[in-house]
Amino acid sequence: MNDYDSQRIKNAIGIPQTNDPGKADIVIINTCAIREKADQKALSSLGKFKHLKKSNPNLIVGMTGCVAQLYGDKLLSKASHLDFVLGPRAIPKLAEIINDVEIERTRIVETSYDIEEPFEILPYHENEKVTSFLSIQQGCNKNCTYCIVPTVRGKEINRPLNDIMSEARYLVQKGVKEITLIGQTVNSWKNDGLKFADLLNIVGELESLERIRFTTSYPRDFTKKLINTMKTNPKVCSHIHLPVQSGSNEVLSKMKRTYTVEWYMEVVTRLKEEIADMAISSDIIVGFPGETRQDFEQTLKLVEEVEFDTCFSFKYSPRPGTPAASMTDFIDSETAGRRLSILHELQRKITCKKNEDRIDRIEQVLVEGKSKNDPSHLMGRTSQNRIVNFSSSDNLCGKLVNVKINNGFQNSLLGSIL
Repeated sequence: MNDYDSQRIKNAIGIPQTNDPGKADIVIINTCAIREKADQKALSSLGKFKHLKKSNPNLIVGMTGCVAQLYGDKLLSKASHLDFVLGPRAIPKLAEIINDVEIERTRIVETSYDIEEPFEILPYHENEKVTSFLSIQQGCNKNCTYCIVPTVRGKEINRPLNDIMSEARYLVQKGVKEITLIGQTVNSWKNDGLKFADLLNIVGELESLERIRFTTSYPRDFTKKLINTMKTNPKVCSHIHLPVQSGSNEVLSKMKRTYTVEWYMEVVTRLKEEIADMAISSDIIVGFPGETRQDFEQTLKLVEEVEFDTCFSFKYSPRPGTPAASMTDFIDSETAGRRLSILHELQRKITCKKNEDRIDRIEQVLVEGKSKNDPSHLMGRTSQNRIVNFSSSDNLCGKLVNVKINNGFQNSLLGSIL
């Protein structure tokens, strides 16, 4: 979502970008507040540009995103070199705000949720980039006790179908072969009587589009109709990111996740039974207030049973104003860190084994470009979202190719093109 917003910011300004802040006329820090570490990183980044403002008083420095929304005008009092603060929904007003700062030399805070057209600015899309995000939703109505998203992104707004399809057609015309539909709880999207499964089929009708992904899904909103659509629509990838957060019903209840472990496992079982070679990734929070050793062991048990392809796990991070931040039974950092290490090691072994099990298989790969680590190799992804590197001198970017897997590693596969 932040990457998507950064590209919208780039399009809203419409001027060339430089990688050297010292040469910039405008510096914008787009921020995340989902965990304390990201929050601190954003504030630290802001401090780095103070000296640039001293040497160039005409430089405009702005902060956007979730940290901007969270702290608002407090940021202006903390940082005298900051010119404007802009929440995620106010990106369509960015050009106007920069103009006001430049002409009137005033400092501006815009964190209102009352924006008439929050999706108005489309993201910048690089030529020859074959994959792209497409936002279909902003905000969230779930109100999980640990989560700051409803505070910084507001209530759920579902983007109209016509807007979504207009952007999707634009991306396909630009050469995009794979679109990832994004939203805070993407599978809860609805518009004019249509549900998310209907949207997948409508997007799938676009010619030249090879693949559709979506993230992030909410377990309670995963319907039989959606599973059937994933099974029958050949463009929908065989991968789902389905955050579980904990393997303990007691912890899930304290998190207000609205589902049980049994419900989650039933969804996973249906996915694996209905869709061949289904890959599942997840998010897990370790050390949530009140998490006992037994609760943590139940999480390990769930990870062993599901065998996630990948899992993003973190220590619980209290966020300002969330219900969990006022809970009293906090887990000490050392205990939470130890549990996180155990979980990381378990998932590492599962991921390595799953990747090694792909050896000698033929995988269909959408080529995205050159490998980051070896320019002589190309890189692409399987339908299951596994990264595959392989040697080729041909320009295959945007093509679907068959690759035989020769080796499996922690984060990628190595193969040879057939």
